[in-house]
Amino acid sequence: MAALSGLVSSLESYRGRDRLIRTLSYGCQLIGGLLAEQSSVKSEVGKRLLVISAQLSHCRTVLRLFDDLAMFAYSKQYGLGAKEEDAIIRCLSVISNLADQLYYPCEHIAWAADAKIIHVNSTRWWILSTALWGLSLLLGIGRSLKIILNLRRKLRNPERRSARSKSVPKRPITALALC
Repeated sequence: MAALSGLVSSLESYRGRDRLIRTLSYGCQLIGGLLAEQSSVKSEVGKRLLVISAQLSHCRTVLRLFDDLAMFAYSKQYGLGAKEEDAIIRCLSVISNLADQLYYPCEHIAWAADAKIIHVNSTRWWILSTALWGLSLLLGIGRSLKIILNLRRKLRNPERRSARSKSVPKRPITALALC
């Protein structure tokens, strides 16, 4: 019963629903792709799973039509990363936010073209949105690697870490509890 309750509460949030749809879509795509190459009975099941995967993917695309404002608010809040100490991390984050900000309208145009709402070639827009998505992923990987390198550097140089910690005012425990 607790598992059902957890699933229900997860499905009530956008992120939880998206995770479930994404997992089901990728799972159907994987199993469907493997079965589609098998005997005729398994091949038919595989084809049906691939159709389900495509529909779930389309569902996620439609749901992303509403992500623009949240992404814009996040990008606006982050700004040029003035609070970020590391210039490389700041630069990677700002460029990643820009790529994400451009991704959504490109995907929307591609979707609208596929839905015959507008008359443009959707292939170009899908390629552009995929390129922006890939760029965002690469920038995120680069940012994560830089953070890991910075943390490793701090662990190897404890004197630099202690010198920095002396210059940074510490918050009282009550302030931490409020965050």
